[in-house]
Amino acid sequence: MEYIQGLTRKELSKWTGKEWYHQRFDGSPYFIHFIAEAQIDFHIERKKGTNFDVHYCFFENGKADWYMEMEDIKKIYTAVIKNGGGDISYSTKFIAEWDGDEKAFYALCEHIGETDLAKLTDKELITLHNEFVETVLSRNSSSSTIDGFALGTDEIVAAHIKKLYDASPLKDTMRLNELFSILTAPVHLSFINEAEVSLIKIALAVRKDPAQRTKLLQRHQQEFFWIHNNYVDAYVLSVEHFNTELEKLLALSEDLNVTLKKIEETPARHIEEKKKYWSLVEQDKELEFLLKVSEDFTKWQDDRKKATLWTMHYGSLILSEIGKRTNISLELIKYMSPREVGKIFDITPSSEDFKKRKENCVFFWDTEGHEVLVGKEADQVKETILKTTDLSHVNDFRGLTACMGKVVGTVKIIKSAKEVDKVNEGDILVAVMTRPDYVPAMKKAAAIVTDEGGVTSHAAIVARELNKPCVIGTKIATKVLKDGMTVEVNADHGLVSIL
Repeated sequence: MEYIQGLTRKELSKWTGKEWYHQRFDGSPYFIHFIAEAQIDFHIERKKGTNFDVHYCFFENGKADWYMEMEDIKKIYTAVIKNGGGDISYSTKFIAEWDGDEKAFYALCEHIGETDLAKLTDKELITLHNEFVETVLSRNSSSSTIDGFALGTDEIVAAHIKKLYDASPLKDTMRLNELFSILTAPVHLSFINEAEVSLIKIALAVRKDPAQRTKLLQRHQQEFFWIHNNYVDAYVLSVEHFNTELEKLLALSEDLNVTLKKIEETPARHIEEKKKYWSLVEQDKELEFLLKVSEDFTKWQDDRKKATLWTMHYGSLILSEIGKRTNISLELIKYMSPREVGKIFDITPSSEDFKKRKENCVFFWDTEGHEVLVGKEADQVKETILKTTDLSHVNDFRGLTACMGKVVGTVKIIKSAKEVDKVNEGDILVAVMTRPDYVPAMKKAAAIVTDEGGVTSHAAIVARELNKPCVIGTKIATKVLKDGMTVEVNADHGLVSIL
């Protein structure tokens, strides 16, 4: 994807007045680009109409506000439904087309980890970098299908379930939201759960034989050192870090065997719950298709998140070495796109340019290419394409139920993974969306509320795993609520009220 000067302003009028889906997370342009270009410009023939045409992302000191056009989302989920034609095996076959890309990605990551990058010539280093870029883009090209389907079909699924519910005796014995939550629950363990299961098993083994502790923790560290990464920071978690987590587990009075069983059996429990109502679902073949695709895409989405965290680690190794040779810090080189980095030994830019990007910039991607604008020019783009609405009169609002329950607590709005320590036991965690690095705060929160996200979103999946009341897709939670407010989260009815 070419870098084209003047592209953003040339295309701006085309995207003015559109409706946008907003996500916020810790991010930098280099790693966000791996999603943007992959969703727009990679494996178009394979995706069959499930690609995006445009993305905007605004960056400010490590935070990223990512915008997807709602017409793109509609185009994608409509194409999935049409391409699938109601075939229950469609998503399984579709996912299999990316098996080769998945294997190539992990093989290259392992190769990079085993390579002494300092011994490579500039030409060899940039060749390896460019191979990494192409491999990651190929692996990530499925992201558009996953995101477009996941973000666009929740209301369709909810409408189908409501129609069946209203015509059945269930309306006299359970709430609609309860049925929705059961039918849309994930049926696979997330990689976050897999890491938790691994550590619990170590705790159980150490209680029986303390001598195993070091060996088991080293193995765990090698497998999960990357788990706190995000789109801007790459952490190599140490054995000492996991030893601290192990100490917390060993100090618990609860039976860890019970905890382990509860986590490991969650997917099976969800499957059994669904079976109770599947005869009802089978009356609506489109709903049956949508639910099956959703289950498969939820697992696929989790696989993508894991790959993203690996991308952060191995990409940062390459960028660090490039940065040493160009005298640009790793922090600042992440404010280039991969396509710019690919030419860095031919045209070495100034660090001052990237300091300005870090403070405030917008990256724009479309089918022609990509570009970055900084400072006032970035602000002008934001003012032009985004709508502002006065919400000061709003005292309650609704969203989709991801997990049932009703609690009262104090609002803590999280804008970055660096703010997770704000959340205390019993608080209400409010965010545009959640990420894997929000999990420590989610465990302490009494409930979770998000602006965006659907039934396959991170917030929905983790809330169900933790059994925490969760209302997703409110669109306005972070705009209406303020830190310190007392609110009631009535997830049974998808309602959040300021008290």
